[in-house]
Amino acid sequence: PIRNYRGIKKKRVSSFLRNLILEHKLHTIGLQEPMQANIDDNLLRKIDPFHDYLWKWIPSKGRSGSILSGVRMEFLDVGSFKEGNYILQLNLWDKENKVKWNFLNVYGSPHEDHKADFLAELATFCGASQEPTLVGGDFNLIRFSSEKNKPTPLSRHSRTFNSVIACYDLIDLKMTGGKYTWSNNKNPPTLERLDRILVGKE
Repeated sequence: PIRNYRGIKKKRVSSFLRNLILEHKLHTIGLQEPMQANIDDNLLRKIDPFHDYLWKWIPSKGRSGSILSGVRMEFLDVGSFKEGNYILQLNLWDKENKVKWNFLNVYGSPHEDHKADFLAELATFCGASQEPTLVGGDFNLIRFSSEKNKPTPLSRHSRTFNSVIACYDLIDLKMTGGKYTWSNNKNPPTLERLDRILVGKE
């Protein structure tokens, strides 16, 4: 899966991830906001008890901003990796299909004054990628007004986000099972689509 799981130490979160991994034998895993400054072997053993995955992470900054990526070593090799402030890139070798590709796990800034920095980093990572690329995670941005359940003008950051997607010929994969990925859990709620997966046309 590629999604935001707040607080990986919570028993219900780690148990859910463990069962998901054991049942589906996922090739790649991209988590945002595990909310850990350090992720040790004891914590990883709770979600990956048989050490099937190679794990890499960016630690949290306060209560947000962390990223955790896992790669199943049976299917993929990690050639190298690159860390940004908002993106963790793994350069992968698919053992079965004999191809290289890049996995970018993203947690965009939730703060308005840092969104421009995030979008600049996203453009830099996408522009430097020479192999087929999958970019997924919590971007903390909507692309269209229809991705929010309340009328709202499209921000300049959303317009820049769309420009980055168009510039690098990325395809925004359609969601299944729902229209929104985030709620403020109020009554009535504000709902938005902030999580997505983008892929290159290769």
